[in-house]
Amino acid sequence: MTAVETLGLHANQWQFLNAPDRYVAASSDSGGNLALASTRRQFLTARDILARLNGSHGIEARHGILLADDVGLGKTTVAALVAWVVACAGKRVRILAPNDVMARRWVEEIRAHVPLLRKCAPRLEADARRVKAGRVRRLTAGTIQVAKHSYAATDSVLDCDLLIVDEAHRAKGEGSVFAQNLHKNRKNFGRVLILTATPFSIDLLELTRMLAMIDGQSASAPVKKFSNALDNLYSGSTTRNLDGVAERLAETAEAATAALGAFVIRHGVEDLPNERAAFGSVADWCIPVPSASAMEIELMLRFDRALRVAKDHNADAVRATNDPRFHVGWGHFDDVRGQLRSEVQTLPEPARAVVDHQLRVIGRLRGKGRAHTKMVAVGEAVRCVVEQGEKVVLFCHHHATARELTAHLASVLPEAQSKVGPDAADWQVAWEQLIRKIGTVKEPIRNEARLRINFIAWLCSEQIRTKTWAWVTLTAKAPKNLVHALDRVRPRHGNGPETIAAAAQRLYEKLIGSPSSSRILLDPGEDLERLPSGNSASRVLGICERKPTDNLLEQALFLHNQQPDTAISIFNSPFGPDVLIATDRLSEGIDLHRYCRHLIHYELGPSPMRIVQRNGRLRRLNNWAAVTGKPILVAYPAFGGTRDHRVVQIMKKRIGSFSLLLGGVRDIESENGADTDKDEDWRNQVVSKAKFRLKRAGGQLCSKNPSDSV
Repeated sequence: MTAVETLGLHANQWQFLNAPDRYVAASSDSGGNLALASTRRQFLTARDILARLNGSHGIEARHGILLADDVGLGKTTVAALVAWVVACAGKRVRILAPNDVMARRWVEEIRAHVPLLRKCAPRLEADARRVKAGRVRRLTAGTIQVAKHSYAATDSVLDCDLLIVDEAHRAKGEGSVFAQNLHKNRKNFGRVLILTATPFSIDLLELTRMLAMIDGQSASAPVKKFSNALDNLYSGSTTRNLDGVAERLAETAEAATAALGAFVIRHGVEDLPNERAAFGSVADWCIPVPSASAMEIELMLRFDRALRVAKDHNADAVRATNDPRFHVGWGHFDDVRGQLRSEVQTLPEPARAVVDHQLRVIGRLRGKGRAHTKMVAVGEAVRCVVEQGEKVVLFCHHHATARELTAHLASVLPEAQSKVGPDAADWQVAWEQLIRKIGTVKEPIRNEARLRINFIAWLCSEQIRTKTWAWVTLTAKAPKNLVHALDRVRPRHGNGPETIAAAAQRLYEKLIGSPSSSRILLDPGEDLERLPSGNSASRVLGICERKPTDNLLEQALFLHNQQPDTAISIFNSPFGPDVLIATDRLSEGIDLHRYCRHLIHYELGPSPMRIVQRNGRLRRLNNWAAVTGKPILVAYPAFGGTRDHRVVQIMKKRIGSFSLLLGGVRDIESENGADTDKDEDWRNQVVSKAKFRLKRAGGQLCSKNPSDSV
């Protein structure tokens, strides 16, 4: 490893990181709710990173560090603290985020520390004006730029003193322009901090490239050996001796973590007993789904037969056969059936007769478009939860499935029932008194008056009024003073961490603080149609691609713009939709935890990492589960007798090994050559035998107190 010049920081510049208690108290005074145990761990991690990058406390200076904490542990917070220390020492910091949503989240996170740093670390002279968003080709000393990965995928020069790359594992491939430009500019950034997924959930070649970027090539050989042991666990014979395989797995894991220790920092949620209360417990949510009937299995078999015959006799015919979407819904099934029907006449005989016969029988079996059995069962479970005053998030792997599920849930969830209460004019008067104006003389908010008027109009829309009035009357019976009630009553059956008025104010500040949300709030459309629940009586919102043929009623169920910030913010408040359906586009980098503790994995993809990321949307600090003292409920409903059931059974077992194997569980294979339940049980026994040593090895990557290295 080549020698690295000092970064030139002084340890007293991050002395405030020795006093997390004071930081938490300052946050509490400002209305925040930082968890002390988590803040202590984040501050320790930031100190460890700074010491390693700077070469402090007798530690050899490192060119870079890879931070690979579990999802939900606050990697962004840690990196933001590091960025402020470096920038306020007169250095230049660039942050690369994967997309617009996460770039905006970075800006919010960095600016949120300004008032706390001014109080707890006045010497830093933190100022929001130091933060530059977008394309800044030439950074000045003491500034922090937040840009997207695409910024680095151009010929942009990345010269800076510290480069922070968020979600680096998303930039796949040696040949990607992003990877090439990072490599080309390696000498132009003094230090690099990489935030990425759990180490061995990353492709081995990508992981070794990241290690090379931070001068961690010395760890490559033991990393490859552990990766080979993982491959051998999932692809090797399951008739081998359990003890021998477990010994090799543990031995290579210990060697890999020992080599990675100088370059990688990682914490797992389960390894942090002092923080579990702030994350809430997790429990299985059993949603019973009837097994596929003989008719449903016949439908899928006949369709598979028709598709295969068409594929064998027409290169232009529909190519998908046993499509996983056919096992969890009928929408895509019917769409492809319609396409195949239009192609029948192009097939030669006897293929044409075979396919035509199968389609006619399938048409009779499908009848009048009955809802899918799994959707019916899940819809009933969601309805029961929503009627108890809770919110639910459902994830799908495909847009077609998410679309169909959204429409079905909207059809079975009753509209919020209107109750006698104040009319819209009274609500408007009350909210005008409660929603404070934002902005100062120095930094006025542009069009703030119009933004505030439109936000209050949304709060006064019928669905929001109905829901809010139910909270008020449930807690305060028949209040005479609406302003007083909104300022005293807590939402969601009195369980909210703040009053209804405080929650509305927080949401207002969140919306106008986001450029995309403020644009929507400035022009919410006719009858507030661009704001979730603004013009729709539905309690359901789907964030997925719509079909061009959707009617107006169906279109109202889906997001009306490409940026989901507004929908996320509103769902993350007590107001708005009770049910959110999304694809894996929302499985990373966002929060959905403030008022939701129910998650359903309706449709699984092949990647266990995706499932862990989905769970991380709710298992975050100070989530709704921690506030209410109730567990996060996670459901994996399975359609028995189909591919869906098998995938669910295997996925649940692999998720259980995820943290122990440092993310090294493999994707579920395709139907061809698929493993049996017996094979998966054998692997679980191997991991169980090596459990103690694997857990101890993973603990070697936790952050360390820099002073202990002296």
